[in-house]
Order: sequence, then structure tokens, then C-alpha cells
Amino acid sequence: MLIKEISKIAVVIGLDNVDPMDIIEVSKIHCQSLSNEELYVLVQQLTEQQKEDEDEEDLGTKEMQKEPY
Repeated sequence: MLIKEISKIAVVIGLDNVDPMDIIEVSKIHCQSLSNEELYVLVQQLTEQQKEDEDEEDLGTKEMQKEPY
């Protein structure tokens, strides 16, 4: 049931050639448990990405606040 729904959504968003077997493979991979080390690395990566995103936002805000000459 879930695979059919995912396939329908894929077609709607323009992914016409999504193979149901690929959906099953991806879902299996994402259902596996992560080790503590893998979780730690993932958290570090997410934290770094959030920091970079915030820095970019801050830079954009500062640029917008500059007065035109």
C-alpha cells in the first residue's frame, strides 16, 4: 500500500520512471538502526549546516541593512 502511494506521488511530481523495487530498497536502508558513532556524526553535520545557514542569513540581513550610497 505504502509503495503504491509513494509511486503515485513520484508520478505527480514528475518522476515517472521510479521503480517500486528502488522504493523498497531505499526504505530498507532508512529503517536500519544507526550506531552511536553514526548518530554523533550526523548530529555534528546537522549542527554545522545549521550554523552555516544562520551565518548566511546574518550576512544577508547585514547586506540589506546597509545604506545605499
